[in-house]
Amino acid sequence: MRPHLPQGLTELLDEVDALTENEDHPSLHSVMGAFGPAGALPVMMLVALVIVSPLSGIPLLSSLGGLTIAGIALQLVLGRDRLWLPGWLGRRSIPRDRLSAALVRLRPAAEFLDRHSRPRLRMMTAPPVSQLVLVLCGLAGLSMPFLEILPFTSSLLAMAVTCLGFSLLTRDGLWAALAMMPMGGAGWLLVTLIG
Repeated sequence: MRPHLPQGLTELLDEVDALTENEDHPSLHSVMGAFGPAGALPVMMLVALVIVSPLSGIPLLSSLGGLTIAGIALQLVLGRDRLWLPGWLGRRSIPRDRLSAALVRLRPAAEFLDRHSRPRLRMMTAPPVSQLVLVLCGLAGLSMPFLEILPFTSSLLAMAVTCLGFSLLTRDGLWAALAMMPMGGAGWLLVTLIG
């Protein structure tokens, strides 16, 4: 039986923990399969959370995560019923102990966000604005492979994607507006380092 879709970040972390408890190296495909076709948004948020976490120190993880985010966001914009990822990307896995440690470190922030969310600014989470939110997620994901060499930039963009996805999940448009801060920070960091 597939789990119901999470309604907040804490529930998302709980679901991922439960889904992967019997796997030594859980893959993206196994998590996607457990959430089912309607679970594309939670899977995109999970990938973003992994990049925000200390796991982002794994070489090329930010690049692979960014491409995954972009692929999922594009499919959500196009209204696909079933999520598709290339086999080589879906087979990427993380050691269970490292994933568990990352989930523990993310929990306080997830609980804070869940406590401070409620339906508001709904126009930010309803079409056509919600489609623009997904496009921003995709652009942030596509930028990550190019910015991986710059410290913290991928994590800032992943934080923005988390907030954007969280706003759609909870129907709280305030988090979509707040996501502009880390996106702006990543842009400023890029301009500063290049200029």
